[in-house]
Amino acid sequence: MNKASPIFPVIGIVIALSAAAFGWYNINKIPDNEFSQFKLTLDLQSSEGPFKLSDIKGKVGLVFFGYAHCPDVCPATMVNFGRTLDMLSENERTKVSSLFVSLDPKRDTPEIMAKYTKFFHPEITGLSGNDSQVEAAAKAFLIAYEKDKPNQLGNYSMNHSTYIFIIRPDGNLAQLMSHQAPPEDIANVLRHWMKWAD
Repeated sequence: MNKASPIFPVIGIVIALSAAAFGWYNINKIPDNEFSQFKLTLDLQSSEGPFKLSDIKGKVGLVFFGYAHCPDVCPATMVNFGRTLDMLSENERTKVSSLFVSLDPKRDTPEIMAKYTKFFHPEITGLSGNDSQVEAAAKAFLIAYEKDKPNQLGNYSMNHSTYIFIIRPDGNLAQLMSHQAPPEDIANVLRHWMKWAD
């Protein structure tokens, strides 16, 4: 009497495990990039030294461009950044990098940006750089900005785009949000993309 070959059950198990693994990979694979027109890059300075976009790879980025002397939109947005971060658990916050990028390098040194952002939340990083670095960052994020004519005291304001950028863990753009988006909505978007964070 011939014994049944044990190889066929083994092959069946291997096929089943491979199919399950393939299905799990497809379920958990990060979605295709919907914003291929954005070639995101940052090569700036924080108060702790050089900062590149690759420094936050593996995390979900929360990014806004503005300036420390802004009288309204920027501080209001930073308040919402702080509230958003407070809504996240300590573990969730380890998967997020929150950045405020200055468009006014003449007045906003990295040290000034650090003091400014820490007022709103200790985990917001302020970034600045020289004129060419800031211009390159703004171009990569398709940010429009211009300096108004200074008044007699030399003070001036900056007109600039006001989108909030959500960056995927792979460094591509995940979503654009209004600067007026409620913290709850921002937190929900961040949590969605945390599924692919390291």
